Amino acid sequence: MQVSLNDIDLSSEKHDRFLFSYGRDLNVTMDSIRKVGLINPVILKKSRGSDEAYTIVCGYQRIRACQKLGLKSIEAKIIEGLNDEEILLLILHDNLSSRGFNEIEKAIVIKKFLELGYSYDRLMSEITPLLEIPPNKNVLDKYLALLRLDSEIKDPVVRNELELEKAFLLMPLDDVERDVVCSVLFRESGTNVNEAKETIRNLLDLKQIKQKGITELLSSREISDILSDNKSNKRQKGERVYKLIKSMRSPTISKKEDEFDKSCKELGLDNDVRINHSRYFEGDEIRITIKASNEEKLRVNIEKLLSNIKNGTFKKIFSIFK
Repeated sequence: MQVSLNDIDLSSEKHDRFLFSYGRDLNVTMDSIRKVGLINPVILKKSRGSDEAYTIVCGYQRIRACQKLGLKSIEAKIIEGLNDEEILLLILHDNLSSRGFNEIEKAIVIKKFLELGYSYDRLMSEITPLLEIPPNKNVLDKYLALLRLDSEIKDPVVRNELELEKAFLLMPLDDVERDVVCSVLFRESGTNVNEAKETIRNLLDLKQIKQKGITELLSSREISDILSDNKSNKRQKGERVYKLIKSMRSPTISKKEDEFDKSCKELGLDNDVRINHSRYFEGDEIRITIKASNEEKLRVNIEKLLSNIKNGTFKKIFSIFK
């Protein structure tokens, strides 16, 4: 049936408890309606105590788009007799069948069902499989924490400009720190998830050790020089920022790592041979991994290793542990 847009109550207290949408581009919806019309009717329910006003169940974005386009009415389905749980399930499946959810909207879905009284066990059994979220309470708590982040972090997640795992890493920081860290590690440089995890941990340690704020630590001349270097790409800048913060936190270990990497390069081995040291150089052992697809490649790599042993080249590597 056609319903006048003037008869639909758009006040937030009426529709917020049923609203899952976040970060949707209204212009995209308007363009679609302008070109092909409204394909899926919105779903409304009668407002309590009113014979004329309707509350939005599904289709808030479509209704706003129709208003912007100057339409007077909209095709709608009217539902009656459903409780809040049944309405939320209806909205969930309606959206899954039409457009799906971005990561922030998934967090909103989780929050809505928890507020409705769902236990974590029930949520993981019935709802998270539909959202393609692992059935893990810690993961769900991370999603809920996403909703407490400001729009400067949430919006890039929606636009797929910021990986979800990287957004999770920003949660221990305050609002100002998040924006600065996000800018330095992810916007201006290309720090990967593992590097970012260690860098943020090191920054939090340095904050306590040096009694300096993270914003001040990342405003150093060294960081500025790295980010303004036009000869380096984002990934290279990310690696350099990671190494710099690591050297600030653990200068002795960082110095040993530099010496270790330099000594390994002097061995002249190819990429099929990898030499690793123990974490934080604890102990005095190295691990050598050889990748070979046939006997000849294996023989060549082993001969190179034996040649370096005979020449005493490995002595320099083992001396780093002392």
